[in-house]
Order: sequence, then C-alpha cells, then structure tokens
Amino acid sequence: MAGAIAQLPYRLDAVASAAQGWQAVARGEADLLLLDLDLPSLERLGWFKLLRQTGAGKDVAAVLASARRDEEEVAEAFEHDADDFVAKDCAGAELCARLKTVLRRRTAGRRRAPQPMRVGAVSLDASRHRCLVRSSLVELNPREFRLLEALMSKAGRVLSRDYLLETVWGMSREARTRAVDVSVSRLRRALGKRAGRWIETVESYGYRFRDPRSLTR
Repeated sequence: MAGAIAQLPYRLDAVASAAQGWQAVARGEADLLLLDLDLPSLERLGWFKLLRQTGAGKDVAAVLASARRDEEEVAEAFEHDADDFVAKDCAGAELCARLKTVLRRRTAGRRRAPQPMRVGAVSLDASRHRCLVRSSLVELNPREFRLLEALMSKAGRVLSRDYLLETVWGMSREARTRAVDVSVSRLRRALGKRAGRWIETVESYGYRFRDPRSLTR
C-alpha cells in the first residue's frame, strides 16, 4: 500500500505504533489518516472510536484498511465517520483514486458556504454545524449531519440508497454496506420521536425527508 501511496503528490509519514499515530493526529500533522485495522495494538475499531472522541481526531479524514471485510464492522466504521473502508489487497490505482476522492471531498466541503435550511420543525446551519429541532440543539456527528443536509436539501424527493452512498459517503454504488440504513436509524433517534418521523422510508428504494407542503394538501 505504501508503494501505491507514494505515487500521490503528498508526503507519506508512516508511524511504528498506534501511540505515534495518535500523537501525529493530535499535533495536527495529518491531512488524512490511513489506518490498518489488522494491527494488534488497535483492537480493530477500538482505537479509531477513541480517536474520534478527541478534538483533532474527530475531524481528520480517515480511510480504514483491513485484510478482511466484515459487513457489521464496515457499518460501524461509517457510524464513527470513517471516510472510506478499503481492502488491503486492492489495486494501487484504486487506492490512490479513493484517497484523492476523500481529500477532494473534504476540501470542497470546507470551501462551501451553504445557507441555513429549515424544513418543518428541523433547522440546519451547515456553516456552524448546528441542528435544531424547534429550539432544542441536536448533537450530530459529521456523517449524520451531511446525511440530514442531503435529505433536507431535497425535501419531498425520494433519494435512493445508492445516491446517498455516493453523495454522503463518496462511495461507489456497488459498495456492499448497510451504512446508509444504520446512519438513518441513528439520525432518527437523534432527532427524537416526532421529528425523526419526518425521515420516511420508501420500501425497496431509499429515504425521503417529508415535504411540509404535503401536510396542507
């Protein structure tokens, strides 16, 4: 994997231990973290989940790699805002393309200055990473926030799982993961019993954020 990454116009810093990786992220030295989950010192996702709870660690771009693919582990990784999940034996060209996509998406996200949105009882201000249900602040992780933003920006329209996977996760439509369904479930719980119902399931297709105009028709 290191040989493939060397083809990119970025500096690659390899660290010898999980502790050194933690320190590098804490010092703000990393634009992207490529994490080998098979290292015994990481306890699979344990290290990554702890990192996401720190100030610097919650925002760093992160691509996770493993020799095995467990669908539940992949879904859990995306729940904790992994940017991508790759197989360690993937082709070098594919790995480079996926890393560049993650960095490009992160850069584009910082450049955007989206306008606040309000649909029904839910208000969203992406520039301040702030979500309100009526007047109550709702805590969302970055992935849940982007998912809600995608749904609200097209309120009333049904968005397929493939579309959400590509738009919010930046992943191929062929990716085999339940990340969308798991994140929607978590988002509904975060919004609360009443507001969570505004995210409607469209059987066998995807999800829709209810159009408030439909309530008056």
